[in-house]
Amino acid sequence: MAQAVIIAMFAVGIMSWSSVPAQVPIHWDAAGQIDAYGSKFTGLLLLPIIALAGYTLIGLTAVFSPAQFQGRAMGALSWFRLAYVLVMAGVFGVIVADVRGANLNMNYVIFPLLAVMMIAIGNLLVQTNKNKSAKTLPPGGGIQA
Repeated sequence: MAQAVIIAMFAVGIMSWSSVPAQVPIHWDAAGQIDAYGSKFTGLLLLPIIALAGYTLIGLTAVFSPAQFQGRAMGALSWFRLAYVLVMAGVFGVIVADVRGANLNMNYVIFPLLAVMMIAIGNLLVQTNKNKSAKTLPPGGGIQA
């Protein structure tokens, strides 16, 4: 699913390219209001590129540390990758909506998505910690008779 979201981000960015102004919103203040603008590249293509790079790097953690990401920990890593991509897609969606005339408050989008990401991080930490704990027990699970 995360791959489909990334592909959709690129597709929307490319399809929107000719119809958006040269300057697009790229930053919001604490109140969720736009406080900085950037180029079309920054607003429409850089975020999908960052989403793809982050998705790839997060996935590589399982390659570099396979013992830590076995069983449920691998599933938790997949959920974390999806949550990361959804956060990026949420920001991207607000940018695209704004350049198309909508006036969205970023806080209404980003805070729920960050909450989902925090849950995914907590789950990932619990699952990887379970794998770590299982490997440090002595033979017999540490139970003495």
